[in-house]
Amino acid sequence: MSKILGKNEIGFGILLEYDSGMLTSDLNPTIISEGFIIKPNEPILVNCILQKWGVKNKNGRIYPKEVLVPQVNEYQKMVNTNSAVSESDHPESSIISLQNLSHMITKMWWGTGDQENVLFGEIRLIVSPGFIKYGICSVIGDKVVLYLQHKIKLGISSRGVGTLKDVNGEHVVQNDYELVGFDLVVTPSTPGAWLFPTNSINSDLNFAENYVTTKSGIMINERTEKIITGLDDFLIL
Repeated sequence: MSKILGKNEIGFGILLEYDSGMLTSDLNPTIISEGFIIKPNEPILVNCILQKWGVKNKNGRIYPKEVLVPQVNEYQKMVNTNSAVSESDHPESSIISLQNLSHMITKMWWGTGDQENVLFGEIRLIVSPGFIKYGICSVIGDKVVLYLQHKIKLGISSRGVGTLKDVNGEHVVQNDYELVGFDLVVTPSTPGAWLFPTNSINSDLNFAENYVTTKSGIMINERTEKIITGLDDFLIL
């Protein structure tokens, strides 16, 4: 079993990103103003920021573009086959456990313009019929939805295996990195990697690359623009 690399530790091992999170000023989040709504007979979907390349996280690590993007492309194959499942909290293992599944990644896309290094995602929470109908918690995903209903701030954080190397005083993830999944956590290390309900934006938005111009004159795709706007209403400071 691989060793878990701690904060500011270099070498080969399991990379868990679970240190204290922070919010970036460009996302301009505000307090959640209403509860998390469940619609009968509809999947429970949540938007999020999954990862970023080229940005030092709170664990002191940097994921280069040339390392992260190919791994995201590989992980997309799992998304396409409904096998991109992950857990609640970071287990000390590089193996996804069926006993602790809480969600699956249903979509991933990169931002554009000044958000081109941001990997956005949509996750589907795995909940039981008993929770939907009676509010009885019997699986991990039920508890996650309950937390969101109580306006608890939750984030998402990557889990992988690879080598960290000191490069000019920075801890840089190397080319042997393998992305395992994205776990739900209380304190994500990636800046801005918090969950926000899809009912803050148009969840039926076409995923075609329709571009809009922001007030600052930056061209971004329409979905990314709506998600950034949605953060104003649904992120917790």
